[in-house]
Amino acid sequence: MEETMNHRMNRIAIVSALLAYILFAFPFTGYSSDAASAQAKAIKRIEAYIEHFRKTGDQSSLLPELQKAETELTESYGYFSKTDDRASAALSLIKLGDIKRLQNQWDRALNFYGQAERLAEQTHHNSYRTKALTGQARTEYIGLRRYSDALSHADLAIQLSSHIDDRSYLFDALNLKAQIQVAQGELIAAFDTLSRAFAIAEEVHDRKALVYAYLDRGDVYLKLAEECDYQRTFEACYEVLDHAEADYTKALNFANSLGYQGLANAAKGFLGDTKNRRELIRLQERAYGKAKQILHPKVAEDVPVQERFLSGQDELPAEFLAIIEEMGGFSGAGDARSFYIQGLLHDMKGERDKALEFYLKSVDMLERDRRRLRDEKSRGSFFEDKIDLYYAPILHLLERGMHAEAFELLERSRSRCLADLLVSKKIGLSSEKDQRLYGEWMKFQTEISRLQSELFSVKSKADRESYAEKISKTEREIGKLEREQQELVNRMKRESPKLLDLTVSKPVSLEALQQDMKQHHYEVLQYLELEHALILWHISSAAVHVRNIFFPRSELITKVAALRKSLSNREAKFDDKAAREMFLFLIQPALDWIRTDHLVIIPHEDLNYVPFQVFQDSESRFFGERFRISYAPSATILIGMKKAEVAKGKLLAIADPMINEAPDEVEAIARLYQGRNKIVKKDLAKESDVKAWAGAYEILHFSVHGKFVPQEPLLSYLNLAGGSGDDGRLTAAEMFGLPLGKAQLAVLSACETGRTEATHANEILGMVRALLYAGANNLILSAWEVDSASTALWMETFYKEAKDKPLSEAARLALMTVKKQPQYSHPFYWGAFLMIGK
Repeated sequence: MEETMNHRMNRIAIVSALLAYILFAFPFTGYSSDAASAQAKAIKRIEAYIEHFRKTGDQSSLLPELQKAETELTESYGYFSKTDDRASAALSLIKLGDIKRLQNQWDRALNFYGQAERLAEQTHHNSYRTKALTGQARTEYIGLRRYSDALSHADLAIQLSSHIDDRSYLFDALNLKAQIQVAQGELIAAFDTLSRAFAIAEEVHDRKALVYAYLDRGDVYLKLAEECDYQRTFEACYEVLDHAEADYTKALNFANSLGYQGLANAAKGFLGDTKNRRELIRLQERAYGKAKQILHPKVAEDVPVQERFLSGQDELPAEFLAIIEEMGGFSGAGDARSFYIQGLLHDMKGERDKALEFYLKSVDMLERDRRRLRDEKSRGSFFEDKIDLYYAPILHLLERGMHAEAFELLERSRSRCLADLLVSKKIGLSSEKDQRLYGEWMKFQTEISRLQSELFSVKSKADRESYAEKISKTEREIGKLEREQQELVNRMKRESPKLLDLTVSKPVSLEALQQDMKQHHYEVLQYLELEHALILWHISSAAVHVRNIFFPRSELITKVAALRKSLSNREAKFDDKAAREMFLFLIQPALDWIRTDHLVIIPHEDLNYVPFQVFQDSESRFFGERFRISYAPSATILIGMKKAEVAKGKLLAIADPMINEAPDEVEAIARLYQGRNKIVKKDLAKESDVKAWAGAYEILHFSVHGKFVPQEPLLSYLNLAGGSGDDGRLTAAEMFGLPLGKAQLAVLSACETGRTEATHANEILGMVRALLYAGANNLILSAWEVDSASTALWMETFYKEAKDKPLSEAARLALMTVKKQPQYSHPFYWGAFLMIGK
């Protein structure tokens, strides 16, 4: 650490000396008016250069003017520094930063802006400081891709410019923040930021700023349309494309009216992108319809399984690639998607080695950009439209039989933000107070996100004017929460500066996973859901098998939905046909390789929404009867979880007295922990008490009402009693702040506690995520609204068996005990409970 810091200090000293040499080598020797005149001339030259670009799109012909401006600014800065005119010196530095930024000399630009900001702060010149901050943010975002730093500087610029009479400063800062949010994938937040910018648009005298604002909002809509690449909500995508087209057209009209042909051409280009995206969605919609085949296998031989992972050279339809190439901009661009597209083009030509080379470059670029994002939310959203870039190189490596390398990429793509969170917690959280602070921050973040989503939905309506009062109220609520969150962030920076800096986790290796399997006696079934196939991994301590199964995503989604519908309603007929078909697709191809009775399932995307224990084999045996089944978000997270020894710990058991059987359930469990339990069953426990008690127990059991909130899964909650400043809803966001480091087992027998949202970026959102972060090592949660009587039987059996058996075996025996009761034979009664852990 010391060597690194010394090296950094040396580098800063060298840079400082070089800057001093550059700036003072030719000091200005004239009078103050001459220095001011030189500065003014330089600023006019820079403005003329930018104006020329806006009108023509030409960036090179006026470069000599920028060089003259640089000389004038350097001389004027020397004079202003010599006479201690720090405000004027700051302006010269800002303009020098602008020149270097326009020339793509990012590091030098950042140095100039940084010095300017310090001088402006010393002189309390908020407008110059705002300019310096937005300059830093643009440089970090566009040139250095340091998105977190850029966002911090943009936020500070917004804060300062809110107190400047000239509203163009605030408008510019808001617009810039939105651009950064788009780059991070935070599209709804970007829309909210742009809404704030448009709210003050009438107060901005510089009308060309509106061109950029409309372009930026069009970008938000266009990026939202890209979600059809994986979500297949085609009508919604066409709708946001209409909005994008409208905004790009407004930008074009403004640019034309101002005579800015360069900007007009840019707007035309974006309109072309919108047209191409619309055509691409039409092609996807047609392809999706063709892929929805009727697949109803009856025996194993009906399921196409192969060991090849790459198809012929025409895997992607030529019209797809024609559109991608027409959208252009990737040749030599040096970003992740550009390398990926070049890999696709080589793939189409059958140049497999070259394709893999570019795919791996794409992944390396993604990893580089990801490391520059310091918080969990931005890392997750950043991956949402880029996660597929990992899958092509995985398939190429599998084709070559390079299992270890393919597995590493698979793990890099799986629940990385959660893995980063868990590693960061070990490094950065030194006390329970730190964890509570993080829980408070997460609660703010989640509530703001919910309100921003509501605002986007309302503002996107055709009759949004009729919602003016609701829009105004929601905007005020967001503003209030953002101010309170900023106060909390300032406190965190003072008291726990490492809290919000996310560490980069290292994915587990295949070898390390297999070593853990030897020690703990389990095997893994891991899945990768692709558009036209499902990749199945079977991993044991001694072998690895990977197969390519023809199971199109459209068909998988249909079967998952049908099976889940028949499971979550006790009155519905169980869809045993879908259960058998899922077994044939997902389990049968690996059945001959399995050597243990404990399987850890690592599902992917839609497979997170169905419990594997309800799948049926050809003899009508349920998968959960044959094997001990547990689940994990990724192998990296799995290997960090510890096996529980629940027979030795202390129990905290909470029951809602209004739920039938709940008090008796916790009473029966408590008898197994005589002298080392705390049970609350006569009155509903207060949320504040639960938060205070939770950290002192090894086993936590909650038999209370739970609710999953699909619009914002981290607002899903357990229903407790209010009081002492709490509302009685213990949300998943608040659970991040629970100090569960001692907890070997957390059981939430309430309804829907195990429901999650599986994002396209492979993050699992809900109580599972929060409890793992809080420190719980093993979880038992429910996948739907459960029956209280059968749940009580399941839980009592589970705890009795867990005294001297592994948790996964106790869960299997609990399942069988409930299933044997004639009134509970339907999987609704016993299939809901999911064990997360080993």
